Amino acid sequence: MPYKAVEIANEFLRLPGAAERLTQMQLQKLTYIAHGWNWAINDAPLIIDDIEAWSFGPVVRDLYEHTKFFGSEPIGRLISPDDSKISSFFGKTGEAAPYRADLTPREREVIAQVWSRYGDLSAARLSALTHQPDTPWFKAFQRGRNTRIEDEVIRTYYDALAQRAA
Repeated sequence: MPYKAVEIANEFLRLPGAAERLTQMQLQKLTYIAHGWNWAINDAPLIIDDIEAWSFGPVVRDLYEHTKFFGSEPIGRLISPDDSKISSFFGKTGEAAPYRADLTPREREVIAQVWSRYGDLSAARLSALTHQPDTPWFKAFQRGRNTRIEDEVIRTYYDALAQRAA
């Protein structure tokens, strides 16, 4: 079952040492990469949100709205509904529990593998990986900034990566 991107982002932040060093841009890319690898490994999407081709790579707008206030600083804690622009507008802070995904063991393994392989990369390096020719971001961005990256394009790309890795 697909999850909200903020739920998957928190699964990365729950990993030892992650919250103290991951920025919102790194969370965006790790969440996107996990979504792609989950398609390839588990034959299913990991997140339900639309992914858009922004200037610095794939972005889930809702995750951005929850984390933009951190800028380029590490998040430092779990994300909750209180972090959204809407909650801030209504002055509701400190009331909501952090987001959590009820992952299957196979989905948890995808998160662990993505963390193992990509977790030490900087935001700039993760962005550069997504900007390579023929990536889903590259194809969508050619159609225009903030264009939706189609799930089928993500799935096909990560299926091909998995085939080459096998």
